[in-house]
Amino acid sequence: MNLARTSIILSVVSIVIVLTSACGTASAPATPTPIPTPIPLQVAPTLQVAPTLTPIPPSPTPLPTATFLPSRTNVPTVTFTPTANPKDLAQAAFAKALASLKTYRVEVPQENRYIAVQLPDRFLQEGADSVIKIGGTLWTASIKGYRIGTGTPPYFERADINWYKQQFAQAPQVVLLGPGTAEGVPCIGYSINLTLAKAEPPQTPGATPVISQVAVPIKIWFATTDGFPRRADIAAPLSLTVNFFDFNDYFTITPP
Repeated sequence: MNLARTSIILSVVSIVIVLTSACGTASAPATPTPIPTPIPLQVAPTLQVAPTLTPIPPSPTPLPTATFLPSRTNVPTVTFTPTANPKDLAQAAFAKALASLKTYRVEVPQENRYIAVQLPDRFLQEGADSVIKIGGTLWTASIKGYRIGTGTPPYFERADINWYKQQFAQAPQVVLLGPGTAEGVPCIGYSINLTLAKAEPPQTPGATPVISQVAVPIKIWFATTDGFPRRADIAAPLSLTVNFFDFNDYFTITPP
């Protein structure tokens, strides 16, 4: 059994060898197809692009805190008051006093003189040498009674508030003296230089008197309480003090 199988196998191998030989003599062995060599890929190099740096702006300087002004509706109105002229102030003081002053009395210590005044134009010098002036008419006492004359004695002028008002109005300059007192009463004063004619007696008999102009400072003081004048100071060469008092006392000056 084994011998038979072996014979069969040998026969088959012989046939295969014969066939193989026959095929090899008939044609050259086939040239194997070459396997193409793979071309390496050309990889582009990666460009390293430097990033663009965006500069960081410097820290801004902090702005100062704004101070907001209040609304204009809250702004007070500023009124500029010009400095008042002393001359105007003095005239206003006279006007205030005369607005309510009807009667008063005057004392001149240097002349021992007392005068009653009834505005606007009645004067009575009280005492033994009584003199009355009403308007432009003058009565003077005498042994036989009264003599009638005209004119205005200077002492009546110095007792008249209207005379001072006129002199201060005509003066080129009025000086504000500021606060003061008269007989203990708080006052405010004004001053002027009044120009008067001064007559000097002649050196020889029969010669003409020498007339010269002299500046006489006059000060007047008004009470800050009621506005009435309290005192007038008249400098040299007169050197007189005129005191005002008994304001609006009831009396009447009538012809004799």
